[in-house]
Amino acid sequence: MESLAIDLSQLATPQYKGSVQNLYHRDDHTMICETTASGSVFDVGSIFQIAGSDLSRAAFRHYIFTTLHNPQAWQSVAQQLEEDFSERQKFLSFINPPRADGLNLLQRFQQEGARTHHLGMIDRQTGQVYQNGFPPQISPFVLVEKFTVLRPQPVNYRFSHFWDYSPYKDQASHVVPLENIVRLGLTSGSSIYQKFLHMDEGKRRKVLKEMGVEELPLWRFLPVPIADFTSKYEPEDRALSYQEALLISGLDGEQFLDLIRMTLLGTLLVRGVFREMGLTLWDIKWELAKKNNQLLFVDTIDTDSLRVTCTVQDEDQEMFVHFNKQAIRDYYKIMTSDWFEAVKASKAEAAQHGVTFHEILEQGQKSGKYPHTPEIDSRFLKIQEQKFAVLLAYVQERVQPGDSAAARLERAEAVRSIAREEVQYYQQAGAIHSFLALNSLRR
Repeated sequence: MESLAIDLSQLATPQYKGSVQNLYHRDDHTMICETTASGSVFDVGSIFQIAGSDLSRAAFRHYIFTTLHNPQAWQSVAQQLEEDFSERQKFLSFINPPRADGLNLLQRFQQEGARTHHLGMIDRQTGQVYQNGFPPQISPFVLVEKFTVLRPQPVNYRFSHFWDYSPYKDQASHVVPLENIVRLGLTSGSSIYQKFLHMDEGKRRKVLKEMGVEELPLWRFLPVPIADFTSKYEPEDRALSYQEALLISGLDGEQFLDLIRMTLLGTLLVRGVFREMGLTLWDIKWELAKKNNQLLFVDTIDTDSLRVTCTVQDEDQEMFVHFNKQAIRDYYKIMTSDWFEAVKASKAEAAQHGVTFHEILEQGQKSGKYPHTPEIDSRFLKIQEQKFAVLLAYVQERVQPGDSAAARLERAEAVRSIAREEVQYYQQAGAIHSFLALNSLRR
């Protein structure tokens, strides 16, 4: 891409104003994404703000996408595969298969890097677009390639509500209508684990068979990473079987398998990034697009789209402190449980009537049936601000030469200190037992 500068002062009203980012259409081929400091949980919308999170999340997004472009980073992924999964030959054969017609995905990434829609971060002052490295004045603005978004059309029959995805088959380029989730292990907040708890024995066996495991161990790693899918453009994220995910994706069978391979490989790349901070990645959500029969990584990768933890140990247990949006979800569950239960009840009622749960929740709050949306304790927000600050410092340091072992140790200790502070918050609030019920494992 040729040198490009964009006058940010000329940005008008965003064409799309979301709960965590705004989109500005620049021309027919590109758009500007603005990460905001707002936060959303349980699909309720923007209900809190964390100072500094906009710059941190935008910087992390920029760092990950530029790393995806980097062939050298994929060489490290290939090494990870051999070191961590040498005894899982079936998994290795799938993710790194021999190809008679040329290079497989991993081999191509090692030569060319992966394709993405990311074009660079925009300097806040000069408007210069930086494809690699960070601008002198980092900003929450990035430039990306624009893709067609098709939305499935609702179909209603009697009391049933379903969706028509047939137009996807005729499109050469479009965002794949799937949330692509890769799980390295299971946390208490994993949606698949929560659903598993409420299944009968027959459904549990079916899930375990499809995942290729004998059990779902909480706070332990799976033998190999697994791919999981939910719908992207329906009112609620709906769990999908592999068969249904393929049918609605607009891809053929081999493209669908490559989509799985890309998300698995990308997950290992991101896992390596967090390992250098002393953090553990558990799961991550990817979005991909098809362009002229080739797949690209799109949307965003930041702490809203993954679960990553720091382990705090005491004499007889391990405590897992989230450095991602799950920390906020858990806060609402623990400290404002009446509101959390109201959200759950609204979703259950909405599913029966084919309307959005926002309408039901809002009506219930107006009538006094449900509590109003609570504010987060400022002390807890300060801890979250520290998490974003340490993440921002890390990605900025990583693009500078001379990242020493001493610097890495110092970062890891800073991460542990923040994690201990969050545990202490729940202790002082008298809610440590509720926190441990969600985020601990006895040895």
